Amino acid sequence: MSARLLTEKIKARLGKETGAVHKNHAGRLAFALAFPNIYRVGMSNLGFQIVYRILNERDDSVCERVFLPDSTDLPELERSGALLVSMESQTPIRDFDFLAFSLSFEMDYPNVLRILSLAGITEQATERGESEPVLIAGGPAATFNPEPLAPFIDVFVIGEAEAILPGLVDLARRELGNCTREELLSRMARIPGVYAPRFYEPSYNEDGTIREVLVTHGAPECVSRQFLPDIERYPSTNLITTPETEFSNMILAEVARGCGRQCRFCVAGYAYLPPRPRSAQAVIRDLESHDRELRVGLLSASVFDHQSSKLICDLLVEQDRLFSISSTRADTIDKDIVEALRRGGHETLTIAPEAGTDRLRAVINKTMTDAEVLSAAAIAMKGGFRRLKLYFMIGLPTETPEDVEAIPRLTARISDAADWDKVSVSVSCFVPKPWTPFQWSPMQSESELSDKLTYLRKTFQPMRRVEMLSESAREAVVQGVLARGDRRVGAALSAMVRDNLNWRAAWRAAGIDPAFYTQRPRHRDEVLPWDHIRLGTTKDYLWAEYERALSALPTLPCNVGVCRRCGVCRE
Repeated sequence: MSARLLTEKIKARLGKETGAVHKNHAGRLAFALAFPNIYRVGMSNLGFQIVYRILNERDDSVCERVFLPDSTDLPELERSGALLVSMESQTPIRDFDFLAFSLSFEMDYPNVLRILSLAGITEQATERGESEPVLIAGGPAATFNPEPLAPFIDVFVIGEAEAILPGLVDLARRELGNCTREELLSRMARIPGVYAPRFYEPSYNEDGTIREVLVTHGAPECVSRQFLPDIERYPSTNLITTPETEFSNMILAEVARGCGRQCRFCVAGYAYLPPRPRSAQAVIRDLESHDRELRVGLLSASVFDHQSSKLICDLLVEQDRLFSISSTRADTIDKDIVEALRRGGHETLTIAPEAGTDRLRAVINKTMTDAEVLSAAAIAMKGGFRRLKLYFMIGLPTETPEDVEAIPRLTARISDAADWDKVSVSVSCFVPKPWTPFQWSPMQSESELSDKLTYLRKTFQPMRRVEMLSESAREAVVQGVLARGDRRVGAALSAMVRDNLNWRAAWRAAGIDPAFYTQRPRHRDEVLPWDHIRLGTTKDYLWAEYERALSALPTLPCNVGVCRRCGVCRE
């Protein structure tokens, strides 16, 4: 696709949007905000839109969006050599002061380097020239473990953008152009929550594990996650709506941030403490600025853990607004909730048992029983639902063949108990994540995970009304490497994009054994790649939870490591 045709496509998309901001660059800090995936995916991300709003609400900064070109456009753009441009003004990305990446998914990491290549920006951070944009990265994936992208990013935002960006922009406003790039980054690194990886140099033991991390240039020994105590200070909804997203013309509304459940596989229960709900009045107020004809998507780790969620639903019903929820727990579902969801136009109820047996759910601290799952499904059917979606994982720690076989058995009991139109079963592979009790846990091999997926597909195939959806075991292993990798993984990312390699060839080119990051158990005192980041829960607490998980014991009380009530770290 020529530069002219790409520009025409961008302008056509802008014409379908509502809420985009167009500002003159003169006298303002210019930010290109990149989502490392295509437009349709990026515009469905509320965090991305929150950052866009924060930067554009300031008079001294302007923010424009950039996405990876669609797959049909990418080859021609690469062939033509045309530079990637922003959405709002079609300005070349390399002409901005800052290029900021919003990182939600590890599998998008190669796209970060693809965007740099398309924009004509030097890949390696330490080789970048004074006139090139300063690269910033934030978002969940960047906060949990920034190391795989450390060779390419100038500074990472560790924590929530609302708490960090104002100070970072203020400093950049004062210093940009008045000091060298190195001096600017050194000063940024002194802002709480800003991590400049060039000032942290890891060394390695003979077995490949990390020996220590040397800190230079006066950077802090550890970078602590920053969070916003009062999330109601900032709007809860997306600024821009468009029909060309995963959630076409939907208003996304965050009703709460964080989760107090502490399922041991899930980062949300450990990295976003303390849980912070929004009041029903604040959510409804933020929705008032949007067209009432648009559907509302209520977002949180578990919507009905929020004490005001039922009131929010009732208020939306009173306003004749259609809405849906991201997911809910079986033990929160009752007939009133089901009735509210049906009146709001919700068509499919989603429940995440995660494991097929009560025993394995105890291991992962998913306090939900088969009886509660069956009861929730029955309540949903009686309340008028005809479609049900179930989420399960395979490869969880201590999993046995019986646990895997229990997944189709539980599904069959649900399916046979009522006349469903469809029961969708989504099966994912467990990937150990940083800052969870399972960060030390080995991951199952690709062949083991593939065999289990094959068994489940064959077992589900004859079940009437049941469909199984699953991810690739190979991609799950790749995600495992990227999730727990160190900065040496960056060499594989670079080789993959530069030489157009598949993952296996990229690992070989970089001299990386994926099993080192996925299948190898870690010991308690091993230096983990993200140990110089602090998210709020102590390593002692997480290790104690790991040991309790292997004994299928409930989560520790609040006098060990972190308070279950408020989530405040006791380091």
